[in-house]
Amino acid sequence: MAQAHPFYYSAPRRDYKRDVNFAVTRDAEANAQLRIALQERGYGSGESVLNFPGRQCRFDLLPEDRLTRVDTSFAKSADVFVKTTRPPLSDAHHGDNKKIEPSNSFLERVIFCQYWRYFRTVCRSYIELAPETARFLPEDKQDRAMMTFYQTKASYQYLQGLGEARRSRRDPLGNVTAAFLFVVSEIWRGGPGLVAAWGVDAISTVAFCNLLRYRCPELLDNRGLTMVELEPTPGPERPTTYEWTRDWKYDLVFQTNGELPDPDEFERGPVLV
Repeated sequence: MAQAHPFYYSAPRRDYKRDVNFAVTRDAEANAQLRIALQERGYGSGESVLNFPGRQCRFDLLPEDRLTRVDTSFAKSADVFVKTTRPPLSDAHHGDNKKIEPSNSFLERVIFCQYWRYFRTVCRSYIELAPETARFLPEDKQDRAMMTFYQTKASYQYLQGLGEARRSRRDPLGNVTAAFLFVVSEIWRGGPGLVAAWGVDAISTVAFCNLLRYRCPELLDNRGLTMVELEPTPGPERPTTYEWTRDWKYDLVFQTNGELPDPDEFERGPVLV
């Protein structure tokens, strides 16, 4: 049976001078919901991968010769890594309040190489699609190519077409935000795949993974990138379950309906130890 291996980032450190807490992961509930959706597609429960940073806090991406070696021998070609945290591709270059520390491991970098085929920039406040991806946007949503988000909430602050000088008015769509599903058959030639689902904040990520489990599991059949827009539905004042997030409105923006061409430089897998 193929296995689904949860791929976790660490929760934010309370003190950057201290090491991370290896018992506390980001987006664990979202990951659990996504893995249940995959279990219904025949995937077993695999090994938890702690993609945690080193003792020294840093947000920049190190050169390849300084990356940490990772043992991925447990991951077979039919398996997938399951990731539900926004990839910190560009956090070092933006002054956002909410950043994610990369692990700077070979495995993480190989996954980032897949993302870079579809995105130019990903950080908490700003996401820009690559030109090859932006061409999938429908005519009436070309301004989703460059998305600016509030940092105090997940909704759009501004929208802008790729290469356009003008951006939208503030709060262009009210409470609407974006979420992404990224499915790759092989993250390196002959290696395992990747299923990643995330929004720009924690609650939108949980909501999206709940929707993938309960309302739109068919989106998992797409290969490549899927973008949806979410409109939060007010929940109870003190919820005791995440059931209320299943009522969030969602709208499919685009699907690539296949993976973009895979350049030769992405064939190399992570170093095994």
